[in-house]
Amino acid sequence: MLVYHPTFDINHGMFRMLRLLDVNPEHRMKWDMFRILDLYYLFPNLLTNAQLPRAMTKQKRLFGKQDSKYTRVPAPRVFIQHMIGLHESIARSLIGKGFLDTKAFEEKLLQRTGLPLPIELRDAFDGSLDDRGLVYLLAVELASIPLSGPGGLKERTGLLEHRYDAV
Repeated sequence: MLVYHPTFDINHGMFRMLRLLDVNPEHRMKWDMFRILDLYYLFPNLLTNAQLPRAMTKQKRLFGKQDSKYTRVPAPRVFIQHMIGLHESIARSLIGKGFLDTKAFEEKLLQRTGLPLPIELRDAFDGSLDDRGLVYLLAVELASIPLSGPGGLKERTGLLEHRYDAV
């Protein structure tokens, strides 16, 4: 039986990557930051397991109560490792289309270029009212938390190894 899941759809992945980068004030983020945020974009109910700052507790509970639009993820820490190849394909596709900077990607950074988004994509972003709060929480608030080090997003989420990161 063939079952569609947006997680594994490269076009949906490009939408998610551009959506998160578009809302982020700097229009850039570290590679591992995106990987974590993308998992929470797909499965917001996993936010209940993250140790977020006290100021985000209300939002964490709100999104944690929602079921995922897609499905449940069996083991988040394993699943995020399975998605690394897909994330790389998504980023390379956007580099090929001119939306991401090649040199930044080589330094494990996703950074938008000056190429404007197509009107249809901009309209799709504007029409995505049901995820606006979640995208803001991820791309602005969570993205403002340092990725590594004590209290960093890797440690707070437990999704990626953090103990050996240089800080």
